[in-house]
Amino acid sequence: MSTWALGLFLLALVLALWGVWRAWRKVWLLGVFVAWGLLNALLAQQGFYAVTDGLPPRPMFLLAPMVAGILLLVLLRPGRVLLARGDLVALTWLHVLRVPVELVLHHGWQQGLVPRMLTFEGANFDILSGLSAPLVAWHLLRSPVLPRRLLLIWNVVCLVLLVNVVARAVLSFPSPMQVLNLDEPMRLVQHLPYIWLPAVIVPAVLLAHVAALVRLGSTR
Repeated sequence: MSTWALGLFLLALVLALWGVWRAWRKVWLLGVFVAWGLLNALLAQQGFYAVTDGLPPRPMFLLAPMVAGILLLVLLRPGRVLLARGDLVALTWLHVLRVPVELVLHHGWQQGLVPRMLTFEGANFDILSGLSAPLVAWHLLRSPVLPRRLLLIWNVVCLVLLVNVVARAVLSFPSPMQVLNLDEPMRLVQHLPYIWLPAVIVPAVLLAHVAALVRLGSTR
C-alpha cells in the first residue's frame, strides 16, 4: 500500500476516535475503542488473523464483541441514556471519515488486497455517506431544528449502506465462512494498521448511527 493510502487510513482512524470523544467526552468510552484497537493490533502482529481455517472464523472476533456492546447499550436503559446524550453534530461529522476509507479500499483493490465488490466501482456505495455528511452537519449547525424525519432517513440509509459493505466484507474474508470473492478475497484487514478498519472504525461509525437514531427517536 502506498504512503498516501496509509496516511488517509490513519486520518480516518483519528477522525473515528476524535468523533467518539467529541460526541460524549467520556474517557472510558474512548478507552474502550483504544484498548480494543491495541488488543487487535497485538493479535494481528502475532498472526492471529492470518489463520484462514480456524473456527470460529477469525473475522467474527474483530466485529462481534463491539457490535454486541453497542446492542447492549441499546437494550439497557442506562445505555440508551448515554446514547441519547451524544452530540448530534459530532455524530454526523464523524461520517466524513468514510471518504478516505473508501479511497483506501479502492487503492487496496488496485493492489490486489481488496475485492472490487468492496469499492465504489463495485457494490460499495458507502462513500455517499461520507460525501453527504458535511452537508447534513452544516445544516444542523445552521438550524438545530433540521427536520427530524430527514435526519432519521439519512441515518437509516447510511446505516444500510454500512451494513451492506460490512456483510460483504465478512463474507469475503479468508475463512471457512467465505462465500464471496473466492478468487479475490479481502486480505487488506489481516494486517496492521488496516486491522483497525473493522476493529475500530466500523464500530465507531455504527455507534454514531445507533446513537443518532436513539437520540432522534427519543425527541418528541
